[in-house]
Amino acid sequence: MQNGPLVAVIGGGIAGQSAAAALSEAGALVTVFDKARGAGGRLATRREGGLQWDHGAQYFTARDPALKARLAPLTAQGVVVPWAGIVGTLAPAGFVAEDGTEPRFVGCPRMSALVGALGSGATVYSVEIREIAPRGPLFTLTDRHGEHFGPYDAVIIATPAPQAVSLLALEPALAARVAEVEMAPCWALMLGVSGSLGLTFDGAFVAPDVAGGALSWIARDNSKPGRADGAVETWIAHASPDWIRTHLEDMPEDVAAALLAAFTQAVGTSTRPDIVQAHRWRHAMTLRPLGQRFLLDPRRPIGACGDWCLGARIEGAFLSGHDLGLATAARLGLVPRQASSSASQ
Repeated sequence: MQNGPLVAVIGGGIAGQSAAAALSEAGALVTVFDKARGAGGRLATRREGGLQWDHGAQYFTARDPALKARLAPLTAQGVVVPWAGIVGTLAPAGFVAEDGTEPRFVGCPRMSALVGALGSGATVYSVEIREIAPRGPLFTLTDRHGEHFGPYDAVIIATPAPQAVSLLALEPALAARVAEVEMAPCWALMLGVSGSLGLTFDGAFVAPDVAGGALSWIARDNSKPGRADGAVETWIAHASPDWIRTHLEDMPEDVAAALLAAFTQAVGTSTRPDIVQAHRWRHAMTLRPLGQRFLLDPRRPIGACGDWCLGARIEGAFLSGHDLGLATAARLGLVPRQASSSASQ
């Protein structure tokens, strides 16, 4: 027997999961759809032969009381742990460590564990939704094969901004707002190196005048808590926005070779990795954010959220989904279990 309104959440990353959690806690019956094989979005982990790489989001910070409250029990359970790695800037003169930075946190034993921990526990269906259509006061969804789902009392879109624009075709005003958001892609390099490179740092923001400006970030992934500390170091490198614009459509093997050369030049250590892979994130960075926490149509319960609302941070994604979930619950006449810290439509 249905005990609460039916809500569809499109997108199973942090924003979608936090929206689903807020709605579930208020009494809604939530279904999550994600086009990938598993939920998480850029909170992803690549695994191969006992090794792993957090090749999307690297870490997160926690400043807002709503996120801190959610993290408290997860920290006690060991699902969220501080990363005490040595992080700083890699400049032409060498590495300069940060001084007095705020704590960085990671999911344990991998970043992808954070998705389920912060989420609602709702089942995520691997379905690519292509269209949302009104059905009286309700909504129906259609996937890429033409199959229909619903009807639903409310819909939350928690996808990258370019995908949200097409899904919001039934709400042109919202679609136009989301279309103003500018996002950029990213190439990620994953390395498995037998032994140790002997580097004195665990993470570094790479200065533009290092290695031809090809890299923006490098990190020793196995320096994070809970990762395997074996005979193989796992390294991540993210390409710089300028380099990506030139090499966006290159083949992954060509990108891997070029970024490996840049990595070797940046760290000043010659290496022959056992594993060299590259992965392209089509919508990774927010260059021009929306400028507000979320969007919710004033006439009917359909809205959008994501890290692109206020900037590409995990905390921003959580708060965007969390606050839209609370606002949608209120629109449906539900009483949220917890209030938003700073919700704004």
